[in-house]
Amino acid sequence: MSRIRSGQLTHFLSIPLASPSLTASLSALRKDIRTDMPSIPVKAIRPVATIHLTLGVMSLDTAGPRLKAATEALLKLPDSAPDIILGAPIQIGLKGLSVFDRSTTSNANVVFANVHGEDIVRLQEFANKVNRYFIDLGFVVDDSVKNDNNNNGDRDSSRKAEKEGVVLHATVLNTRYASELVPVANNNEGDVNRKKGKIKYQKVRPSFDATELLAKFENTVFMEPIHIDKLAICKMGERKVEDGGGYEVIAYIPLP
Repeated sequence: MSRIRSGQLTHFLSIPLASPSLTASLSALRKDIRTDMPSIPVKAIRPVATIHLTLGVMSLDTAGPRLKAATEALLKLPDSAPDIILGAPIQIGLKGLSVFDRSTTSNANVVFANVHGEDIVRLQEFANKVNRYFIDLGFVVDDSVKNDNNNNGDRDSSRKAEKEGVVLHATVLNTRYASELVPVANNNEGDVNRKKGKIKYQKVRPSFDATELLAKFENTVFMEPIHIDKLAICKMGERKVEDGGGYEVIAYIPLP
């Protein structure tokens, strides 16, 4: 069993999003960025298989008792907390782009699509209840609302504060995936390493000015309304394309 560092985030509660309209929209976004916005790294655009809503992040083990207990809690949710489960189907879409903090628009790391639709209030209530339920059970990290600008892309901002609840969003660009290795700045140690044929590198996460991007796609519908049909526990760390891409689903329950 892999060793988990204390506090390391390993899994997340997810509502997966995928549709033909989302696939087409991300393809068009990629084309626009390539041709009209060269300052934005194309590698930052997330594959459609990874697009989701995060309802909470978890610090579990990879195959031990905490993961098993969290999985059982999810599978038993309809019986253990029937008031949480949706009484009727929910449909949502994605429209426009935003950043978590408008003051960072000119120096952005993450851009997300906004959730919209007639059922957004019901979805927000559901997300808040699920988040609180798993916090109370000790599986979702209570301070898990960490902005994507301050951590890895898989650890989407799930709660800004308890009063505000889950921040519903779908990350579509994250420069974590466009990070590059650059030589460490010149210093005596670096000079010595170069003489020995060894150069030290560090991973640098780029940022970009998202002002034009947000303005251009302010009213763009990235995903036509779709039925939200499952709630899942997913493992952090995107799978390789040959393995299907996206995130590994550990367990899920269907939603009405």
